[in-house]
Amino acid sequence: MTGIPDGVWIAGADMTALNGAARAALPHEACALLLGMRETAGVRITDVALSPNVTNGDPARSFEIDPSLHVRLQKAARTGGPALVGVWHSHPTGPARPSPDDRSRSVMGGWVWLITAIPAGDTGTDLETGAFWAMEEAPRDLRRLVLKVSA
Repeated sequence: MTGIPDGVWIAGADMTALNGAARAALPHEACALLLGMRETAGVRITDVALSPNVTNGDPARSFEIDPSLHVRLQKAARTGGPALVGVWHSHPTGPARPSPDDRSRSVMGGWVWLITAIPAGDTGTDLETGAFWAMEEAPRDLRRLVLKVSA
């Protein structure tokens, strides 16, 4: 796929799992890898692989996917498993958009970034999640996408 996809599709059950992980990790950021496929109109997420946040920084303000999970999923993709199509993480105190740190750490062009914000005083309502596309030639350029959650 070249250019910016029209959107990102994710199942409601997967979105619920991500929201649950975001709340469970408070006050820290939660993170996951996104698996799926690129289609003509966009990216379809078919599974999420939750990861411990193994950052060496402040886990309330940064995240790092467990490298062993990343390697395992890459190997599985090479042998016919689902492709890695992106990354998800939560912002326990920030908005559902990339922070300057997120942009500086975006190195995979052609990946989806999902970012879930948890509002202060969260009462268990739906959380806001933003979807972004890391441009192929400039992965730090994260462009907003339409996120479509199916039932």
